[in-house]
Amino acid sequence: MNNFLKTCRKYWKKVIFTLSIILFTFIIILLLTNNISTFDNKIYNLIIKLKCEPVTIFFKFISFLCSTWFIIISTIIIMIFSKNKKNAFLIALNVLLCGLLNQSLKFIFLRERPLDINLIIENGYSFPSGHSMVSLAYYGFFLYIIDHKKMKNKYKLLYSSLLAILVLLIGISRIYLGVHFASDVIAGYAISMAYLIVYIKLFWNKMKI
Repeated sequence: MNNFLKTCRKYWKKVIFTLSIILFTFIIILLLTNNISTFDNKIYNLIIKLKCEPVTIFFKFISFLCSTWFIIISTIIIMIFSKNKKNAFLIALNVLLCGLLNQSLKFIFLRERPLDINLIIENGYSFPSGHSMVSLAYYGFFLYIIDHKKMKNKYKLLYSSLLAILVLLIGISRIYLGVHFASDVIAGYAISMAYLIVYIKLFWNKMKI
């Protein structure tokens, strides 16, 4: 058992990367073969049962926490006021590269957004969800930084849990607000997880922060 746990700790990034790519590829296959709509409809019908004005306001706020302007402004603030300029640079570069990857994928698949169910107006293509991709890459990178900070484990657990919940809620908010299909959100998480692992490998580890 100890050897198994050691192996898991050693190769967990490779395992998660592989599983993420497999999940993303599987969703693409379902999308291209028109076998995804039943799944999307079931998830939407489940989430929309929560629909009421307070929940709508809540999810609009949650969605705002990964809006383009919020991410840009918060990143600029971090770059200006952060004492660790290398970290600040890596945070900004992470957002830029993830955004470019998302837009590239959107223009590859050209999936239209849901019709007649949107509670807010969004432009552009639907697959994969930009909010899902950027939220996991952006807040997930903070989670990784926190994990490497010298602080008590209870605080690491608290901050990490809050960030993970936020990322999950951002994805749910996009389905609830009717601007993405569930498959857009899940695919966004999957490819973003794979991207973030590669990003950390290429940049974080190289800069020896």
